[in-house]
Amino acid sequence: MKLVKGLALGGLLAAAAPLYAADYAIDTQGAHASVNFRINHLGFSYVTGRFEKFSGQFSYDAANPNAASVQVEIDPASVDTNHAERDKHLRSADFLDVENNPKVSFVSTAYTTDGNGGGVLAGDLSLNGVTKPVEIQVSQIGEGEDPGAATAPASTAPRS
Repeated sequence: MKLVKGLALGGLLAAAAPLYAADYAIDTQGAHASVNFRINHLGFSYVTGRFEKFSGQFSYDAANPNAASVQVEIDPASVDTNHAERDKHLRSADFLDVENNPKVSFVSTAYTTDGNGGGVLAGDLSLNGVTKPVEIQVSQIGEGEDPGAATAPASTAPRS
């Protein structure tokens, strides 16, 4: 369960449009979102990692940021710490037990802005059949129109 302490959801509110409330799908194909973690390793160093497969959506209204909401699902079998044997152990019943728990989920329950482009996203994290409340520090890193959206061809082909 120590893995939960380092769970970070990056970029979830970064793409929000400034003028109106909207719903967004989290961009899991590009470099706009990631699910990362950092955990203390035996008191000597930190192990960092990420989950390669996840999906989700969020709603954001710049006029009412405290109404923001987020929902994310993570495939725990996609854990990657850049060490194959450790990843195999993390997938085992000792940690993520991916065979019996094929999904990790986060559903927000509240967002409180700090008035400076950041805030705290509170929600319920479900992992290994246990749901616990967590709080995630959020920082806004930018917003606006996608400059490539008007010129990029639409594609429904899956990316590899």
